[in-house]
Amino acid sequence: MNRDLQRVLRKTGCIAVSLFLIVLSACNPVKKSIQTATQEVTDMAGRTMVIPDTLRHLYVNRPGSILLYAVAPDMLVSRSLWMTDGTKKYLKSSYLRLPYIDGSVEEIVKLRPDIIISSFNINPKTKDDADKLSQKTGIPVFMVEMDMNKYDQTFKVLGDLLNRKTQTDRMRGFLHTCLDTISIKAREIPAKQRVRVYYAEGGRGLNTDPSGSFHSQILDVVGAVNVAQVGIVAGQGMSAVSMEQLLLWNPDVVLVWTGMSSSMNTLQYIMSDNLWARTRAVKNRKVYQIPFQPFGWFDRPPGTNRIMGAIWAADLLYPEIYHFNLKQITREYFDIFYHYQLTDKELAEVLHPYPEQREKSLSPNH
Repeated sequence: MNRDLQRVLRKTGCIAVSLFLIVLSACNPVKKSIQTATQEVTDMAGRTMVIPDTLRHLYVNRPGSILLYAVAPDMLVSRSLWMTDGTKKYLKSSYLRLPYIDGSVEEIVKLRPDIIISSFNINPKTKDDADKLSQKTGIPVFMVEMDMNKYDQTFKVLGDLLNRKTQTDRMRGFLHTCLDTISIKAREIPAKQRVRVYYAEGGRGLNTDPSGSFHSQILDVVGAVNVAQVGIVAGQGMSAVSMEQLLLWNPDVVLVWTGMSSSMNTLQYIMSDNLWARTRAVKNRKVYQIPFQPFGWFDRPPGTNRIMGAIWAADLLYPEIYHFNLKQITREYFDIFYHYQLTDKELAEVLHPYPEQREKSLSPNH
């Protein structure tokens, strides 16, 4: 083989090797380029964790469902709240199409969220629960406080975490305009002028939650006296009481839950029962159905729905102290927190579940 031919073959071989290396490099990019960018964050419990730099999908526990629906409904991977047909019309169709899950580890993992948001009262037990959930799922669990008195910080933290500051600023603005006013004025109500209230839960109204429970926090916020003197049932609430206890407490006002439905069976039972008829509240017809669309305004879930519940309760119990335009505020709340524009008919329905009350509400001066 002459030298010229050898030289050509060597050049051809070099070119082939170079092409092979280029192709190999294209098929196997540098490992660093496929790594997801991350950031370190600290939640409201003081727990530090590493999360993706950009969050697109999140799972939230049941108590935080309404909160995260307000902040970022498009990021949710599931729903966990039981809903009636009446509830559904106020919520986005995209949300209603999400899978309903009960929050098991297996279900959460299958949904592949970037992060889990846990909204609850922060204490050693709930922090430990969050750590365990993160270990089991392999997904960071970010804790936020569910206490109504800390909502401003909760909204701000979520706005920064999820890059939804514009929305959470609207939520904070509403909070400062309405709830701050209630907190300030509630502290100024003399003890002798505070309304004594019983929160009636369960089919016969003989379950309740005392002061200090997050299930009845609204009464504390608006400056009412929660007459229930029973122990707090951790987690589920609804402490059982006897009729004898209730007659001794003899509340001025009874506020009635709805359960997880749109029925008013509890209210109807209270107003027709002979023993209940002995209470001051029933005698004076000061028994009121708490609004419940799209979710109960007082509780269950104990989420941001309680903001509207506090405004409603303050206006009901202390009309001479709190001068709210309830119709205007309700419209604004639904727009900000539910992303929904209420019609006049819907406004009357959500504010006044009782048909008789609704008729009165339609008058221009109500």
